[in-house]
Amino acid sequence: MHVFITGGSKGIGRGMVVEFLKKGHDVSFTGTSESSVSKGSSGLKGNFIGLVCDVRIMKSIETAKDSAIEKFGLIDIWINNAGVGQPPKYFYDLSEDDIREVIDVNVYGMILGTNVALKEMKKQNHGIVYNMEGLGSDGRIIPKTIVYASSKRILRYFSNAANKELQGNKEVFVGTVSPGMVFTNLLMKDNTPESMKMINILADSVEDVTPFLVEKMLSGKKNINWLSTRKVLWKFVKSIFRKKK
Repeated sequence: MHVFITGGSKGIGRGMVVEFLKKGHDVSFTGTSESSVSKGSSGLKGNFIGLVCDVRIMKSIETAKDSAIEKFGLIDIWINNAGVGQPPKYFYDLSEDDIREVIDVNVYGMILGTNVALKEMKKQNHGIVYNMEGLGSDGRIIPKTIVYASSKRILRYFSNAANKELQGNKEVFVGTVSPGMVFTNLLMKDNTPESMKMINILADSVEDVTPFLVEKMLSGKKNINWLSTRKVLWKFVKSIFRKKK
């Protein structure tokens, strides 16, 4: 299979790159600059290509897609993973740039990526697009995250609606991936003591989460959820026992 991953130079994206390569698949991934692509490529083993791409610009996505297809042929799985967080501030304290960056990358970039991918997959009559969920996808409201959370709520609606427009096509569909809390630079940036307590209870490493996600994507599962209710409860139970020791 040929897998295309936006934002694959670091964090969960790079973790997925590593796992797909381990399983012998061809991988094309994007980063925002030559430097990020170079860093993301370091140490990788297998058939891959790193591409500079600005997911906010359709032409940039199309150019990356064309380069990937030229290298490895048709794309079987496309993962819109590129994303940014917001500063931990109340909405009314955010700057225009803070707001615009989150919406441009997490919403506009995801929609453009899905558009480019589905055009290609409709022509080849097969393929899966996965969009990466996050805090807010389920509608929970947490202060000082609402722009980021809103972007992820939109992502879930958009993914479901895109499937509706595909009219039950079993060979081409849009799925969602919910990785839970994962120790990445995005998660660990600008946290309060209160949020760190929750992160330390619920978060998992990239190395723990990505093998599960990749296995489910390769099986063709439509909606993938790492952090189930059962796992959450078990994590809280373990945290209570740790405190008693």
